[in-house]
Amino acid sequence: MIETSKDLLFVVLALCVLWLTVFLSWLLYYVIAIVRDVDRVIRLIKVVATKIDGLASSLNEKLDRSAASFSLVAKAMKEVVTWAIEQKTSSAARKRTATAKKAGK
Repeated sequence: MIETSKDLLFVVLALCVLWLTVFLSWLLYYVIAIVRDVDRVIRLIKVVATKIDGLASSLNEKLDRSAASFSLVAKAMKEVVTWAIEQKTSSAARKRTATAKKAGK
């Protein structure tokens, strides 16, 4: 079996190559697992980013519609206040005229 030191060297080299192969296989397995997990995380981040983008777009559209509606409500309130002020001033003017007519009689 082992007759010379050269034969012993070959046996040791064969064992070293075997252990190196096992180690490299183990390392490759974990590297592939890590890359797979990173790929899953990146896909998840893309999905979440897409959902956030959709939410932001939806929120932006709703705020635009709300702003347009608020503008209409503000104009309507302005008209109502203007009408109420005109009614109050015309009512006060009528009272003054009526009071002046009574005082003049």
